[in-house]
Amino acid sequence: MRVIFILFLSTLFSGKIYVSLQMLDQVGIVDSETLELIDVIHTDFNDISTDCMNYSSEMDCNMATGCEWMMGMCMESSGSCMDYSSEMDCNMAAGCEWMMGMCMESSDSCMDYNSEMDCNMATGCEWMMGMCMESGGMQMGNNTPHFIAIDDINGYWFVTTIASGYVAQFELITNNFVDKIFVGDSPALLTLNKHAKKIYCSRMMPMGSMMTGSESTIIHEIDYSGNMLMTSNEFEIPAPAPHGVAINSNGSEVYVASNTADWIYKIIPSSSDIIGSVMDDNIDNSPNIETQRLKPIQCLSVGDSLLFVTCSGGQWFDPWTGNQEEIAGQVQLWDSNAMIKLDTYEFDWYSSPWHIVNDKHDNRVYLALAGDGLYEGSSGVASLSYDNSNLSLDWFTSNDVFDTLHGIDISDEHEQIYVSGRGDGNLHVLNLSGDLINSIPLSVNGDMVMAGGVAFFSDYDQGNLNNDDLIDIFDIILLVSYILGNLENYNEILFNTSGDLNIDGSIDILDVMLLASIILNSN
Repeated sequence: MRVIFILFLSTLFSGKIYVSLQMLDQVGIVDSETLELIDVIHTDFNDISTDCMNYSSEMDCNMATGCEWMMGMCMESSGSCMDYSSEMDCNMAAGCEWMMGMCMESSDSCMDYNSEMDCNMATGCEWMMGMCMESGGMQMGNNTPHFIAIDDINGYWFVTTIASGYVAQFELITNNFVDKIFVGDSPALLTLNKHAKKIYCSRMMPMGSMMTGSESTIIHEIDYSGNMLMTSNEFEIPAPAPHGVAINSNGSEVYVASNTADWIYKIIPSSSDIIGSVMDDNIDNSPNIETQRLKPIQCLSVGDSLLFVTCSGGQWFDPWTGNQEEIAGQVQLWDSNAMIKLDTYEFDWYSSPWHIVNDKHDNRVYLALAGDGLYEGSSGVASLSYDNSNLSLDWFTSNDVFDTLHGIDISDEHEQIYVSGRGDGNLHVLNLSGDLINSIPLSVNGDMVMAGGVAFFSDYDQGNLNNDDLIDIFDIILLVSYILGNLENYNEILFNTSGDLNIDGSIDILDVMLLASIILNSN
């Protein structure tokens, strides 16, 4: 019996960390045991002409990268910067700059600027979400994979491509491409209802748009219960530029934060009811006024009653007084039932809190702070406790190698925190005390990758067929039902991976006997 159990333990899979590589239009996969980059998944699954044909208006077409309105339709542009004869059209085109009375290829990249002030002063650049980007677009790669969400129950992972406007679906074990759906409006973050197989995607702004007030107000609901991704609903919030999005455990409530208006919303998908609250007590603005003071980034639902919201803050110009203020980066804690704010923890104004993850074994969250390149040691990782609904700092860690930290996730099994460095191109590994363990380069040849979203997957344990962290009689019932053909709506990838316990290429009564032996041996 003990030999069987040891054999079983030896067949457990190692975990994987998924990281979006925005500059390369790839998602990198790192093995959590060896800490090596073992695979890259390309996100260039669309061509530019297909993208351009999705635009139905001349204005939207001409403002989209690589597109041009010709013969009454939007088509792929074959021209260069020199085709633009006016300064306005030139400066609105990605990669172009008006110099010496003509339109020329821009010699500078917006990504070269690491401070908000220098970025906003540069032609064609705009400071958005803690980094300097091309005005009206986020074109780092043609697609720019941004945020990754994992459905370990059904065996899929999803990624948004913020530049090309897609949400894409892949298989967890094989990483095979499944489907994509065009949502447009710069899809940002995702949250999943794994039981109903629904994706909720925040859509920030119309593709290629530069015009003030043109931001999207849509949360896109996508169904993945069938063989393809399908739009099942759209929810329109009263405030523009939804970015942070989260969901409670049973999928009955979806939470959204506006990045530009500093409002937070609770959406009830079953009724389409929307309840909102202003996040900034000092301004108390109406939802249609874009204050851009707090700049909420991510929402995180914990325990079906608490909601965390990270806000990047930074320098803010007061349009009423003409004064410039420094707004603290912060984490707000909300009661998601009553939609009232419980507490706020403030960092320095140049800290730029970004993504956040919960430690389900303790009352604490970990967050990545992008920082500001002009302030040494401002980019780092912080741990906040939330006992009795009060936020307190456990620790803050910085390091000379950290540059514009972005995505973050946690591995329960290894008690490690994984953080991406947008500026340094590494995946950083820390322990739960904040000590830096390792930094893994995410490019094999030293190319700039612009690392973004991070998601950890622990892989499936053999025998754990309902993926509930326990191996028990319920798994035997599932395995027998699978063999008899009595199961519906099951995760085929999970069963094929975890059900073949003796690894003989088939799932049969021998696997049932081995699973029963494992359970008896472990008691």
